[in-house]
Amino acid sequence: MSAIEPPKDMPQLRARRRQARRRRYRLRIDIGLGALIAAVALFLAPGVAIVAVAALLILLICIVSAIFGRWARSRQR
Repeated sequence: MSAIEPPKDMPQLRARRRQARRRRYRLRIDIGLGALIAAVALFLAPGVAIVAVAALLILLICIVSAIFGRWARSRQR
């Protein structure tokens, strides 16, 4: 293999990188939506402790889902 020639598995490498970018993008969207829903719930019903608990529970579920998704992907390899 020369320094000028690209490796033969370059399309596979690009595809893996593209999939990794998509996964990170989806993860950020999930976390962002969870945070947005939690913030909206707190602003719409200030002073209600149940809403605060529900908002924190939504955030916790989003975080656990993201961690579980990473764990499952690492176990596939």
